[in-house]
Amino acid sequence: MTGLRIAVRAAQLAVATLVGAAVFGAGLLRGPERGRARVARAAGAALRGLCQHLGATFIKVGQIASTRGDLLPPGVVGELAKLRDQVPAFDFASVRETVEADFGRPLGEMFSSFEATPIAAASVAQVHRATLPGDGTPVAVKVRRPDIAGRVALDRAILSFVARAGERLVPSLRIVALEGAVASFCDAVEEQLDLAREADNNRRFQHAFRDDPDVCFPELHDELCSARVLTMELIGGVHESDLDQPGSGIDVHAVVEAGMRGVSRMIFSHGFVHADLHPGNMRFVPPGRVVLLDLGLVGRLEDRDRLNTARMLYAFATGDGATVARVLYDEAPHTATPDYGAYEAEVEGFVGALVDRGLASVQITLEIGRLFDILRRHHVQARSHMTMVNLALMTAEGLGKRLAPDLSLTEAALPYLAEALGIAHPAAPEPTEASRPAAAAGRVAPVAPSGS
Repeated sequence: MTGLRIAVRAAQLAVATLVGAAVFGAGLLRGPERGRARVARAAGAALRGLCQHLGATFIKVGQIASTRGDLLPPGVVGELAKLRDQVPAFDFASVRETVEADFGRPLGEMFSSFEATPIAAASVAQVHRATLPGDGTPVAVKVRRPDIAGRVALDRAILSFVARAGERLVPSLRIVALEGAVASFCDAVEEQLDLAREADNNRRFQHAFRDDPDVCFPELHDELCSARVLTMELIGGVHESDLDQPGSGIDVHAVVEAGMRGVSRMIFSHGFVHADLHPGNMRFVPPGRVVLLDLGLVGRLEDRDRLNTARMLYAFATGDGATVARVLYDEAPHTATPDYGAYEAEVEGFVGALVDRGLASVQITLEIGRLFDILRRHHVQARSHMTMVNLALMTAEGLGKRLAPDLSLTEAALPYLAEALGIAHPAAPEPTEASRPAAAAGRVAPVAPSGS
């Protein structure tokens, strides 16, 4: 029966994707602007419904896509954005049952108040506002969905089935390691189900950024954390959608710089990457602090992968196409390149053309996709660790483009690439004294993380 369910769901995914692409493409390429906007909203709503129907892993894909307003029409982005924290909630009886089972005490003994209606609900969990007994400290309590493990296992089976079938039907997909990329992404999503692991991730991030006061993470209440429940500080801050409101007190340039610094150091210096930076998972505290939430979806890079990724992207950013070609070739799990010279020349031409255009006009994640197409044509297989790196870069670039449209991710990341490689390069600006408020300073109305 499971095999039949996988085949049916895979067929649903394939048919819906083909029909959606046809309608979406036809509607957006023809007709007046108002009509195209309606088609975009309709297509976005259909995609959102499809993600919700297919399961948590597909919701995660929709959340990531929703960060790219620079690539997708506003109507599509607006609908997919609802996947961040507007997924239907599960019942409070299940919440109570989970919390009491994990800690062996009645809910009323652990919390002096606990709101039954969640303040956010997403693919993996939902978040409730509560207060602790004694001093009434406000907290956010994240509770895992009771049926999520089985749903994610089914999602993985569907995606693996589609990836394997795709590689059989289109042999060139083996070169881009489609099945390996799917496996890497699904591994990360499955890790996200264990909230105790998310708590460990939180501690690791806090340690890694202990010397950077502008890249922050919520404090945990360890005695009320388990594999299915995470109790943490209720963060005060400004949501991205409110940054342009009068009185926000946010220095947009400072928070973009802090965000770029944080993501760059995660990838190129720490090898431990928050790969789920959609707007629902960030809060901004005046004047320039970024608080990162929902730390379950992470990528891990071995030192070799971390340094080679830094080498490749540094060469990419500085126009050294020959080094880009060599790093990708030497690190490939499989190569069958008939003419290395032709491969190198095409990579050099591609990188040179980007430099000639000017890095400020380049969307790095889009260009990485085009670079991978060159690898495919020359039978150079990409390493699967790049899946999580690309996700992190994609969401970081999306943040930067939304808040600072003229941002060049390559230029912003260059100092940190050089830092990771020990290369002399003009230093990145350090946080200023003005952007070093005390831990509780500058907080506004309490908000909480999404449920992932």
